[in-house]
Amino acid sequence: MKKVFLPVCAALAAVVVTGCSVCKTPAAPERKCAITPPGLKMALPEVIYAVPGIESNLYYENVIDSATPKAYAVEVKSPKGTFGESRWFWTPKKADAGKSFDLEVRLFNDYGMVLSGKTRVVVAKEPADYKKKFTLSLLAASGVNCGYPAHLLKVMREAGFVNYTPIGSHSGGGRPIVPGGVAHDGYGGFSWGSFLERWLYTAEELPQAQNEAEREQMKAFGVRNLPKSQAYRMRSPLLKIVNGKKVLDIPAWLKKINQGKAPDFIVIQLGGNDMFSAQAETRKARLAQSLNNAKILLAALRKHAPKAIIGVATNPCGCGQDGFGANYGSFQSKYQYRRNIQSYNRALTALVKELKDPGIRLIPLHQAIDPDGSYMKGSYKVHARSSKKVLRDRNALHPAREGGYQLGDAIYCWLRKQLEK
Repeated sequence: MKKVFLPVCAALAAVVVTGCSVCKTPAAPERKCAITPPGLKMALPEVIYAVPGIESNLYYENVIDSATPKAYAVEVKSPKGTFGESRWFWTPKKADAGKSFDLEVRLFNDYGMVLSGKTRVVVAKEPADYKKKFTLSLLAASGVNCGYPAHLLKVMREAGFVNYTPIGSHSGGGRPIVPGGVAHDGYGGFSWGSFLERWLYTAEELPQAQNEAEREQMKAFGVRNLPKSQAYRMRSPLLKIVNGKKVLDIPAWLKKINQGKAPDFIVIQLGGNDMFSAQAETRKARLAQSLNNAKILLAALRKHAPKAIIGVATNPCGCGQDGFGANYGSFQSKYQYRRNIQSYNRALTALVKELKDPGIRLIPLHQAIDPDGSYMKGSYKVHARSSKKVLRDRNALHPAREGGYQLGDAIYCWLRKQLEK
C-alpha cells in the first residue's frame, strides 16, 4: 500500500509547488484562480438615464452574460442608490437634476473578483419648455402589449408635457386611435425585416405559440382577444404594392399617421423575434441578418425624417425557464434566448456607434426590468401527484403590467434627456 500511496502524495506536492498554470501564482491544493471564466461578459449599458421622482433600476441577472449568472456574487460601487440582493436602484431628487456619476458592478467567485464593468448614471435637467409641441412614433413588436406606450403617455402628462403626441397606425391590437390617446406601430411577431418585407405571413413566421402568448397577456390586462383575422399585423405599415411588387413607402406612412410630417422622435424596440429561435451555431448569421435589416430601415427613416431623434432600444432578456416551458414546450430555453439577446444588445450598441449619426441614439431597456417580479405568473401544482400549488412564470417574453411600467419609465428617462436641448 505504501508503494502505491507515496507517488500519489508526491504528485499532489508537485501541484502545490507549481501552483496555477494560468495565473502563475503559488497555490494550495484547495486554491483556484480568480480569473474571468471563458465566455463570461458584462452586458452593462454605457449610460443609465434617470429623472427626479422616477426609480431607476439595474437588475444584475440582466447584465451578467453567463449561463449561470447567479453563480457570481455581485458588488456595486456607487455614490448613490441602494445596493440590494438582486438589483441596484435609486430615485433621484430634484437637487440631483443635471448630475451624473459612475457606477461599477463587480463579479466575484470564492477566489476573488473575476470581472467588473462600469456604466454612467445621468440625471436629466429640467426641459427648457414643457409646452413645446412634439410627436413620437414607436415601431415595435408584441412587447407593446404590456402597456408601456400608455404608461409613457401617462408620465409625460403628469410631468406637464401637455403637447406631447404619440403617433402611429393603431392604439394597440389593431384598434382605432382615440384623440389624445395612445398610438403606435407595434405588431406581434415583427422583426426589423418584417417592417421591410411582411405582406401577409405564414404560420412558420408567426407560430401559434406566439399568438397564444399574446392572447394570454391581453386577457390578463382585460383586453379582448386579437381579431380572428389579425389583419392589422399581416402587413407592414411601411409597404405598398406597386406593379405587383412590395415597395417601401415611408412618405405614405407619414401621411397616414402625421399628415405627411416627419416625427420629432422615433423609438424602435425590436430584436426579440429576430433572435428568438437562434441556436449557438446559427446565432452569428441571424445577428448579421438582423443588423443588415436594421441598417436598411434606419437609413430609410433617416431619409424621410432627417431631423428626427431616433432611439434604438436594447431588448429585455425575458423571465425564468418556467415561462419558456409554458409558452414553447422544449423548443427554446431561457439560457439560449438570454445569450441570443445579450449578443444582440452588444451588436446593436456597436451598430449605433458604427453609423456615426448623432441623431441615432441607444435606449437602454434590458437592465431596467425585473426578470422575476415583472413577468406574469400563474398558480401551478408542484407536480401531478401533489395538491400543493406554487407561483411560476407563465409567459416568457411578454411582461406583466408592472413590467410595462418599468419599460415606460426607462423610455421616459431617455426621452427627458433628449428634451434638454
